[in-house]
Amino acid sequence: MEHLGGSSQEAGVAPAGPIHERQRGAILANIPGWYSPALHLTVPTVLGLTAMVVSLFFVHALRPVELLAVPFTLLLAFGFEWRAHQLVLHRRTPGLGVLYDRHELQHHVVFTYDDLAMRASRELWLILMPAYAVVLVFLLDLPLAWLTARLFGANAGCLFMVTSMAFFLSYEWLHCAYHLPPDSFVGRLGVIARLREHHRRHHDPRLMKRWNFNVTVPVFDWVHRTVWSPAREAEVDARLTARRRAKAAAHG
Repeated sequence: MEHLGGSSQEAGVAPAGPIHERQRGAILANIPGWYSPALHLTVPTVLGLTAMVVSLFFVHALRPVELLAVPFTLLLAFGFEWRAHQLVLHRRTPGLGVLYDRHELQHHVVFTYDDLAMRASRELWLILMPAYAVVLVFLLDLPLAWLTARLFGANAGCLFMVTSMAFFLSYEWLHCAYHLPPDSFVGRLGVIARLREHHRRHHDPRLMKRWNFNVTVPVFDWVHRTVWSPAREAEVDARLTARRRAKAAAHG
C-alpha cells in the first residue's frame, strides 16, 4: 500500500499545481520517521472492537424496546459529528486550536477537491485521528453509557457503548476509504463512491466552511440543509445578500 496509485485564504489552499505540490510536500515532511500506518489503523480498530465485544458480553435478556438505544445513539453521533466538524475543525476554538490546525491547515491542504486520494500509506497520519483518540472516545462515552444504563437499564447502556464505538470505527474506516484511489477495489464500491463525492465537495476550499460536514452518513447535512448543490448555494447566497442589504438599509 506504500505507493497508491474555490478559495480559503486562511487555509492557504492552492489549486492542483506546483504551489499545491510544495505545500503538500512541506506538510508531509513533518510526518515522524517512526510512524507506522499499519499500527495506526490496526491498534484503534482492535481496541474499539474489544470495547464492543466486552460491552456485548454484559447484555443479558435483551428486550426489543432496549434496541432503541442503537438508533438513539447513532442519531446523537451523527449530530455530534456534524456540529464538531463545523464548529471545531473549521473554526479556531480556544483550547482546541490544534484540531483546527491539523484538519483545515494540514488535511485540507494536502487533500483537495482535485487531489483527494492518498499517494502513500504514510499519509494516513493526516487522515485518521491520533491513535489515542479511541481511548478518549471510550472514556468520554463511559459516563453517557452509565447515565443511559441508569435511565433505561443496563442493556441500553451496553448498547450505547457498542454503538458509539462502532460509529467511531466506521468514521475512521469510511474516511480512509474516501481517500483511497477511486479506481481501487474499495474506491469502486458504489456506496463508497457516492459518499466520497459528498466528502470531496467538502474538500473544495470554497465550500468547506459551509457545506457537507457529515463524514459518515450525511444525516444532519440533510437536516440542516447543508448538502451542497448549485441551487442550494445560490439560494443561501441570495438570502445572505438580502440580509446584508436589509441591515445596511436599517443603519443607513
